[in-house]
Amino acid sequence: MTPIELERAAASDTVAWAHDQLDLRYREIGFAVDADERTVRRWEGREVAPRGHHRAKLEELRELRHLLKTVFDSPAEALEWLHSSIPAFRGRTPISLIRQGKIETVVGVLATIESGAYL
Repeated sequence: MTPIELERAAASDTVAWAHDQLDLRYREIGFAVDADERTVRRWEGREVAPRGHHRAKLEELRELRHLLKTVFDSPAEALEWLHSSIPAFRGRTPISLIRQGKIETVVGVLATIESGAYL
């Protein structure tokens, strides 16, 4: 595969994961990564590769995916955490922050948990 094909495949996989596993609508994924719904669908269909800040935001989603797998014993536990009120987020749920495009905030807390530090 060429580098552009690899980038398209990674974007497609990330969008499919967010849609299927996090149960986010394409519009919500777009808002989370600062792209329109049509662009998100084109990424999933491997029609185009993300560029610039979109690439960075999709990388944040990939990091989120990695940390959820690392921190929690099962996908069910990860989903429960994503939909729970978290004191570090002032009672908001991680999924609500993701929908608002604040993926890095959720990743930061998960990275802290992974490191063994307490919040």
